[in-house]
Amino acid sequence: MKPVDWLARVRHDLVKRMVWPARDRRDSGSSPAPGELSPRLIDDEGAPITADALWTALAADAPPAADVAAFGAAVARAAAAGEAGDLQGVIALETAFADLARSLEDKS
Repeated sequence: MKPVDWLARVRHDLVKRMVWPARDRRDSGSSPAPGELSPRLIDDEGAPITADALWTALAADAPPAADVAAFGAAVARAAAAGEAGDLQGVIALETAFADLARSLEDKS
């Protein structure tokens, strides 16, 4: 899989599903309800999956130059932030994704 295609999948399947609800809640100026920022993710077969498990599956297809460890840690922090209702902690995943994408651009 090309790095650009892999990044698009990571963005679509994981990042936007975790970050967009937090961004929407931040932009509305209101506090999240309990559990609202915990993503409801699905695997390739449509079954529920945790953020960490989904990231593990996506990381298995990562380009060799991808820093999966650093981004995996960011996913874990964002998932924990979601559980805690921490908007900024979840939104920080966007920066980690941008860093991941940039690192692949630098190595291609």
